[in-house]
Amino acid sequence: MNPYRITGPAQIGLSGGRTSGFLTRRILDAHGGSLPADVHAFFQNTGKEVEETLEFVQEMSERWAFPVVWMEWCREYGQAEDAPWYRLVDFKTASRSGEPFDMMLDYYARYRREEKQLPPVLPNFSNNMCTAYLKIKIGEKHMRSLGYDQWDCVVGIRYDEPGRYHRMMAANERGGTRWENYTPLYLDGITKEHVAEFWSQQPFDLGIHSDMGNCDLCWKKSEDKLYRAIIEDPSRVLWWSGTEERFGQVFRQDRPKYAHMAWYAERMATQDAFDFEAAGLISEDIDCFCGD
Repeated sequence: MNPYRITGPAQIGLSGGRTSGFLTRRILDAHGGSLPADVHAFFQNTGKEVEETLEFVQEMSERWAFPVVWMEWCREYGQAEDAPWYRLVDFKTASRSGEPFDMMLDYYARYRREEKQLPPVLPNFSNNMCTAYLKIKIGEKHMRSLGYDQWDCVVGIRYDEPGRYHRMMAANERGGTRWENYTPLYLDGITKEHVAEFWSQQPFDLGIHSDMGNCDLCWKKSEDKLYRAIIEDPSRVLWWSGTEERFGQVFRQDRPKYAHMAWYAERMATQDAFDFEAAGLISEDIDCFCGD
């Protein structure tokens, strides 16, 4: 069986990275160049994706002639029950300055304060609310709005990501959701090298280094990648450090807060060949729905 032949209803998680783009191309090819009517490609914008990610999603949609549903969080705490949780946007109207992320954090802070009498928190190892709310929840809300009660969530997990695959399958076993995760790339034995080879042969590509990811300074990135990204564009740190200051919290307890990383990065930038490995800053990224 062709693993890319999708029996809908299904949601394709188009993160804006090379792997999810490769996955979408394979699904299109398996269906004669078009998505079936009940298979939908979603891009959930947080407002913290780098501009190249948004451009990449738009170019894939235009060049390959398939629709992408762009959406982003828009709910405020205390709104009427029937008020929308998300809004539909497009390339031109999508947020670029973290507005959906800000709204979600404000919503969650008020929820904790008024419902649980607890202080605010930022996304962290034990409470990954950025993925849960900004990606998964609004995707579910939109599928429900289309009339679906059950569906597949088609995710770009490669064969060289067995840990992520087995966690996805364990989630399927646990149940409790309206969807099941489906991973065609893993079933097809696709690795990062296959994805890179595919894009090397295309007339367009994602305009960022393959290891930098879509979210500009995501707290799940390894520390060395964050420093490199800050050195490349110091303005990236402003939203993250400002958010930590605004809520009096940090994203990670196991490393410096973003304001301090900005200070360190400024000094690293003065050294032509700063050795991240020797400094003990090389580490692994944390799995994320945003993916690549």
